[in-house]
Amino acid sequence: MKPTPIGATALRNSLLRGVALLALLVTSAGPAVAESDPEALELLRKSEQLMRGTGTEGVYRVQIVRPEWQRTLRLKSIDDAVNDRYRLEMLKPRKIKGTVFLKVDDRLSMYLPKLRREIAISPAMMHDPWMGSDFNNQDLLESSTLIDRYEHRIVGREGEGKSEVITIESTPKPGSAVSWMRLEQRFRADGLPLEIQYHCKRDQRRRVLRFEQPKEMGGRVIPTRWVMQPLALPDQHTLIEVEEIRFDVQPDAALFKVGESPDKGRGNK
Repeated sequence: MKPTPIGATALRNSLLRGVALLALLVTSAGPAVAESDPEALELLRKSEQLMRGTGTEGVYRVQIVRPEWQRTLRLKSIDDAVNDRYRLEMLKPRKIKGTVFLKVDDRLSMYLPKLRREIAISPAMMHDPWMGSDFNNQDLLESSTLIDRYEHRIVGREGEGKSEVITIESTPKPGSAVSWMRLEQRFRADGLPLEIQYHCKRDQRRRVLRFEQPKEMGGRVIPTRWVMQPLALPDQHTLIEVEEIRFDVQPDAALFKVGESPDKGRGNK
C-alpha cells in the first residue's frame, strides 16, 4: 500500500497525542568517523549494545504530564537494530489501540487500523511533537544515526573504575542534516547511559533526557525509567517506564509491514 502524505493538522486529528521514543533515543551504532575520539566511539557503541543488542522487544508505560492534565499510554516496541528499523504498536488507551508507527531506513509512517490506511509522516511534520509528548517526529529518525552524523570527543570525567562518569560532546559532521547544534551525553564507564542534554543552534540547552533507576531486566542492568524534560517548561515532562524487555530478538521481516501483528515473528538467539 502506498502511503499518503498528510499535513500536521490531519495527523493530530487522527489520534491522541502522547507517548515517547523509548530506547531508540539511546545512541545507535554507525560507521566510525576519523574526526571522533576513538574512546568516545567505543563508549557510545558499548552503550548501544547494552540498550539494544541486535534487537529488542519490550512493553513500556508512558506518562505525559502537563500542568492541566496527565495522560498514560502503553505500547509495545520491536526494534530490529541490525536492519535499522522498528515498530511501535499502541496497546492503550482503547481509542488508539492497534495504531502502529514504523521506521524503515529514513522513512517514518503510521498505520491507522480503523481506516486501514498508512500515512507517511512528511518532512514538514518532523518537528511536530510526537503524539503530544516532549519528543518530536525527527527524534524517531535521528535516534539511530547519532554516531555517524556527529563527531564525538570526551570532555569530562568524574570518579574512577566502572562507576566513572564520562561526558561526551557531540557536534554535527559537516553537511549533516540534524536537529541539534550540540549534544552532551553522560555515561558510566560500563556503558550505562545517564543523561543527554540537547543544545539548539544558539547553543542554549533546550531539553534534558535523564536515565534513572537502573536494575536488572532481560538479563542485563539497564535504566528502567527515562524522563524527558523541556527546560523552558519545568512543570511538564514525559516519563517512560520499562515494564518488560527481551534482548537479541530476531523479529520477522513481515512485522515491519503495515497490518501485521507484533505477536508474530518472535524469536531469540
